[in-house]
Formats: sequence, structure tokens, C-alpha cells
Amino acid sequence: MKYFYFHLIFFILALDFYSQQKDTVMTYDKLEDLLEDATLENEDSQIYDLVEHLINNPIHLNKASVNDLLRIPLMDIQTARAIIRHRNLKGGVYKPEDLQNIEGADQEIIDRILPFLKLGDDIETSFFDNIAKQLSNVKFNYRFRAQQDLQVRKGFSTGKFEGSRQKYYNRIKINVANKIYIGTLLEKDAGEKSFADFSSLHIRINDISIFKTIILGDYIFEFGQGLAIWSPYSFSKGTDAVNVLSKGDGNAVPYTSSDENQFLRGIALKLNFGRFTISPFFSYNKKDASVDSISNRITSLIIDGFHRTQTERRKENMISEKVFGTSIDYNLDQDTKFGWLYYRSSYSNEFVKTNQLKESGNLYEYLSGTYSTILNQLYLSGEIAYNMTSIASIHNATILVDKNFSIVFSFRNFPRNYFNIHASSFGERGTAQNELGFYSGIRLRTDYGIFNIYYDQFKFPLASGNYNFSSTGNDFLVYYTNSIFPNTEIRLKYKTETKDFVQVLNNGLALVKRNQQNFRAEVNYKAAKNVQLRTRIEYVYLTSTPLQSKESGYLFFQDIKYVPISNLNLSGRFVFFSTDSYNSRIYEFENDLIGIMSNPALYGEGLRWYFMARYSTKLGLNLSLKYSELYKPNERYLGSGDSEIKGNIDNRLNFQIDFNF
Repeated sequence: MKYFYFHLIFFILALDFYSQQKDTVMTYDKLEDLLEDATLENEDSQIYDLVEHLINNPIHLNKASVNDLLRIPLMDIQTARAIIRHRNLKGGVYKPEDLQNIEGADQEIIDRILPFLKLGDDIETSFFDNIAKQLSNVKFNYRFRAQQDLQVRKGFSTGKFEGSRQKYYNRIKINVANKIYIGTLLEKDAGEKSFADFSSLHIRINDISIFKTIILGDYIFEFGQGLAIWSPYSFSKGTDAVNVLSKGDGNAVPYTSSDENQFLRGIALKLNFGRFTISPFFSYNKKDASVDSISNRITSLIIDGFHRTQTERRKENMISEKVFGTSIDYNLDQDTKFGWLYYRSSYSNEFVKTNQLKESGNLYEYLSGTYSTILNQLYLSGEIAYNMTSIASIHNATILVDKNFSIVFSFRNFPRNYFNIHASSFGERGTAQNELGFYSGIRLRTDYGIFNIYYDQFKFPLASGNYNFSSTGNDFLVYYTNSIFPNTEIRLKYKTETKDFVQVLNNGLALVKRNQQNFRAEVNYKAAKNVQLRTRIEYVYLTSTPLQSKESGYLFFQDIKYVPISNLNLSGRFVFFSTDSYNSRIYEFENDLIGIMSNPALYGEGLRWYFMARYSTKLGLNLSLKYSELYKPNERYLGSGDSEIKGNIDNRLNFQIDFNF
């Protein structure tokens, strides 16, 4: 812990910190609804970093198209169209009050997206105009985070982990007159020796002649619907049945996450030529991988970023990847956009073909085309991608019946030989490979509440990479919300999912069909001006045929949020859970430090609780603290392998400082 205090004092004295405004914090809280159904357990999520990027680089509303607004996670097509129509009629939007009572728009959504919008007109200035004045307008943003497991994991007690038990995160952002942006990040996982085990740097320059954007250093590239290339994380199926399909690509975006292996490193440009935008990019980056010592071929890519042991360090930066390509976007008008992409990726070593879903070789090329258009009440979007072997495609159609009723359909076809490690698209698995599916959803707003309903039917041509037979599945959800009283909202959710799994049955391999049903009831109650309560109960029931096995489980939690004074937020949760096994696990998305996505899977029998406090000052200083604890009374050990804990308690302390100067 001695290094913790040293770094804490050093960074408080030497650097400036970052503060979130009230409306921005509210926007992050609303994102919980979108992330609630994510079945991820990783702590650091690039989704939050991308949201921060949009907030720090808001969309200029008086110049935006519908497609620009759809880049905002909380936006729907109906509201985006209504805002653009209102802006055109009024000749522009200059203050938040101008966005009140827009016909055909959801006012709640408008209030949520304000942090992502820039209102008024820009004063056009060249990068070189009055450069001395611009350089004097500099903003420094800094974030420091420390995480500490209070129980000793096996890797530390045996000496296998050679580094300290603390996890550190440091990020600095510099904004020079909204023209030059510089970002750097240092991160160390628990058990790693170096304080800068992972480092990242980017420089972005805006609006130099025909160059809309120049990015040097680390970035991600997003195109179309994610079939050819996308960031490693994206939204998928959830309680919003309509607005998860069409992605709002931004091409190159500076990388500010701590994921150590899923980004590009080099240069990316964006050039404007009227209705055309050309975005060339080049990357050379080293990646962690397992390489066969005899054949020198890649057996797997390692994406966890851990370098705690000698074995993990031997896999660090084992291979290199070169990527170069360009995209061309054409805006026919504010409602119609077309895009084309070509890129090529090559690796220092060949991949070994370990199963039927992995391709051998070290050179891969991709061609892709994307489209989006609005035709009266119909919104169409999609992408077709070619990997020089097979064609993957996804096509979406949204019918805007009126502001209260929307219908969406989506068809996806991802061949089993469409191999692409940079793809991340809508689907059951998100990998844009070995999947055929049809999705339909509706959202209906009535006087009695809001209904979100979807049905997704899918097929995997190969049950897995090792078995040459297909499997099928389907997914059905009904989600209902209603403000039954001015300060009380109820949320009801029913979800049933059926999938085929390969298992050994009667001394042979067979498909076992598993059905899982989740029932959830939740009440949100604003007990007082500064007190908010949230109660949830969830039940899961699993059956498998022809095994005739049954499992079940339940979860109950109680939230409380309390604001004793305007600059102090306190929150806590108590969770009781009991399930028959890991198969009947239940996920519960938690309120956490900004920049962390915590969605633990709870199984077995036990109790989980956490307490969190956020304090902000007028000087721009934000302090956040979270203590969390998992208790399983019937267990002697928690976790497995080097992460195993002796005992039945797993607790953690997280601390974060944000400051802006």
C-alpha cells in the first residue's frame, strides 16, 4: 500500500483533475438501462469510453444529419427526425429551451441526449488563425483510479504473481481550443510488476484545410454495421427492442480504454470533399498471442492483457499486425448515406487452423459496402462485406408508424468461413461468423405503459468449431415499464431463450436443447426529493431435453440512493441470491465508478452488497469510492486457479479521482 499513497499524493499535487457535470452524470445513470442485459463480467468497458468521447466532442446540432444523431446511444430514429425537422423549421437551435415540446419527439430522450449536443453556430476559424490565443485556451483532464482486492488470491500467496496487489489506472486528456486533443493512459493490473504495464497515447487535430481529423497514435475504426471492422464492444439485444440495430459509425475514434490488445496504433485521417468523406488509416501494433514453438504458428490471440506470471509475460507482444485501408462515405442528402471500405491486415506469423471456424494464413483482405436511408416512415440500413472467400450481410428495416409505435426487422447471414477478428456486429454471438438469423421487434407507447417486445430466431451452420452439424435457437423478450404514480415506476420483464448444446449422451455426441426462462419484477420509487429506492426480484428456470434435467434460481436486491447535500451522492445495494449451479446464474448490473462496467454473474447461494459515494467540489474535484463484498456461506474457496481465494468472502475497494482545470 505504500506505493498507493505515494502515487495518490504525487498526482494530486502535480496534475489536474476532471469533473463531470450534473447532466452528464445523469446521462451515465440512464446508460444502465442499455447495459443491463449485457452478459459480460469484465470491469473496464470501452462502451463508457466511447460515451465519454461523444460527450467531450458533442455533435453540432445545427449542422447534423439524422445519421449523425443516431451515433448517440440513447437516440431513436423518430426523435432524431423530429429534432432535425424542428431545427429546419426554426432556422437553428441555440439554447436547450428550443428543444422543448417538439412535435413527434420523445421529450425524455431529448433531455437525456443534451450532453451529446452542441447548440448554436460555430465561428469558423482556421487552425492557424490567432494561434497564440488558441494555445492559451487549454483544458487539462485527469483521472486516477486504484483498486484493491482485500482477500489474498492464490497467485500472490504462492509467489506466482510477482507484482503488487493493487490495480492502477491513470489517464490525462488535454484539449487545446477544441483543435488539438492529446490523451495518454497508464495502467497496471493486480499482480503485474510495472506501473506502466500498458501505455497508450493519441493526438487528434481537427479542421486543418481539407483534413477534418488527423489522429496519431492509438485509435479504433468503426464502419457500417460492424461486419468488416468495429470497436471490440457494442450494444446488442436488450430491453430496447428497436434502437439496438443500426449502428452510427464514426470511422476513426481516439482510443482511451485500457483493453490492451483490441485497438489500432498508427495514423488515421478524415478528409472532406463536399459530400464525400475519405478516411484512410494505417496501423502497426504488437499483440499478445500463444505461438506454437515448433511450427511458429499462432494458436490463439490473448486479449485479457494480464502479464502477472512468467508464462503470461512470454506471450506478451509475441506477434505484430499491420492494417491499412480506407473508407469512402457519400452523403446524398441529410437522410441518405452510402459507404465503401477496403482494408488489409497481415500478421508476422501464420494462424494455425485449429478447428473448422478458424482460417490458416497471415494475410486477410476485406471489401465492404454500407447504406442507410430514410424514406418517409421507413428507415433502411445494412452492410455487405466480402473477405475474398464468402459474403456476410445484415439488413435492417424500421417502420415508424407514429411516435408511439415502431416496428423493426433485421436479417443477418454470416457464413461459417467468414473469418474476421475485427468484426463486431449485431447477433447472438457478435462475431459476424457462423450465424443465420432473423430479428423482429416492436416498441409500443400507450397510456398504460411502454412495451418492448422482440423475437429472434437463429441458426449456427456449425454447432461448434469441432462438430460438423448445425444447431438452432430462439430468443423472446417482453419488457414493460409504467409510471403508475408520479414518483413510482414499475418494470416487468419476461425472457425465454432456447439453444442447442453439444453434449455426450449415451456414449456419443448429441444436441441437447436447453430452455431458460427469466422472470423479473422491479419497482423504482422516489421516496423523497433526495432519496430514491429500487427493489427487484428475479427468477430463472432451466430445462434440458432429452436429459430431463431442471434447475432454478432467484435473486432479490434492494437499492438506495441518497443525496444528503447537492454535491454528495451515496448509494448502496444488498443482493440475496440462490441458484442450483453456474448454468442458472443471474447477472446484476451495478452502479460503479464512471469508466467501469460491473456486471457480475451470481450463482450458488450467498449475499452481495456494495456501498458507493461520490463527492464533488466547486473546484472541479470529484472523489468516488466503492466497497463491494461477496459472501457465500457454504463455500470454502471462491474462484479458481491463480485467482482462487481461500475462504468464503471476496471483497474489494475502489477509489477514483477526477479533476478538470
